[in-house]
Amino acid sequence: MDEVTARYVELCRAELCRADGSGLSRAVAEAELPGCLRDARLLARPLFAGEPELRAAVDDLLALFDVLVSLPDRLFDGDVERYWAALGGEPRMAPLLRRHAHAGRPADRFGRADLYRDEHGRFALLEFNIAGGVGGFELGELPRSLEAVPAFAAFAERYALRHVRTAERVAATLRAVAPRPSPVVALVFAPGALPRYRRPVAPTVAVLEGQGLDVVLGELGDVRGDGGKLFVGTARVDVVLRFFTVDDTIGHEDGLAAITRADEKGTAVLWTGLDSALFTNKGALALLSDPRCDAVLSARERRAAERILPWTRLLTAQLVDRCVEERERLILKPCRGFAGSGVVAGWACPEREWRDVLRDAADGGFVVQRRVVPRPEPVVDPVTGETEDWTPVWGLFVTPDGYGGNAIRAQRATGGDVIGYSTSTETLATVAFTRPADDRPAR
Repeated sequence: MDEVTARYVELCRAELCRADGSGLSRAVAEAELPGCLRDARLLARPLFAGEPELRAAVDDLLALFDVLVSLPDRLFDGDVERYWAALGGEPRMAPLLRRHAHAGRPADRFGRADLYRDEHGRFALLEFNIAGGVGGFELGELPRSLEAVPAFAAFAERYALRHVRTAERVAATLRAVAPRPSPVVALVFAPGALPRYRRPVAPTVAVLEGQGLDVVLGELGDVRGDGGKLFVGTARVDVVLRFFTVDDTIGHEDGLAAITRADEKGTAVLWTGLDSALFTNKGALALLSDPRCDAVLSARERRAAERILPWTRLLTAQLVDRCVEERERLILKPCRGFAGSGVVAGWACPEREWRDVLRDAADGGFVVQRRVVPRPEPVVDPVTGETEDWTPVWGLFVTPDGYGGNAIRAQRATGGDVIGYSTSTETLATVAFTRPADDRPAR
């Protein structure tokens, strides 16, 4: 445990022993939250990370991003369909992805990487969500609310704590890519999906509007082009923040075609482009661990991958026996799954069942990844006074300008092996502050 965390927990315990629960121990509970966080399930405290360690992890992620988006060229001579097949992707998707691969144009660097910190404090990548429609922007508003609580403000000043406001970075990105200086941003969903997602995305809408952006919501069927301009409903839009997948566009080509034409003409931007589906696929991470990749990586790129990416492989029939032998050290994940769906932890599975699961999944678009044992974070419950260990997933945002803040979800260390905020009410959220390299108090 680092010094700042240890001191925070110590002060929380001391307050509660004195029956004085009005300081750090209740800072989150007493903070005046903005509207975008009032329905959030929040952990009782923020987390802390050394700025050098976090920045080093982000540097590795950015290096990894650049490698990921270059894999079709480096390994497959730019043949998107061969690349997609190597990931175990559905053949029906390949022509669509090939049409929307931006040849000669850099891939959109935007998304959220989900990581564990291991027992040594090192960050380890679980998955890289490269897409415009990632969640958690609103958690970047929590630090300002905490800094308005006197006890927390004093602690933050004492340890020179810092934070990045994610909404500012996201809004700056959207303004930079938009064709007009005061852009209208459309959150566009799959046909029929908006009623289901309207409430979950309300915090995203709120933080973007809080940054002065005009925001509209719509579905692919609401999108149309007119005179070279792009409309969602009756609103002319400049940026389409993509909340639909490649699969969602099949059978709804008119809306996609209107977006594509506007993007090509420069009158609107699709953020992120459909080609990001080529790289958010977990099979892309498996290629980085594959010996075939060694020959095309520089020494610097290889070191970055080795530091932050656990051993990851596409599951083939030839790999099943090895995975059975290493069951207690492996986890199985679908290449295109999200929210923990389809994930099976080998260490939580009887050997015979694990073998059956592997055989069914082999050559079917799954990866196996080396288990990362996460470092628990102690949290003092302000009601009971008990200290419990929680397991956090660190979500680190990346933007064209680099690090874009963080959003953390956590569950009790006694919980399951999949930590999903949208799938379990036992999962809580928080944010991390960074501290300078020297842990000693600022004064």
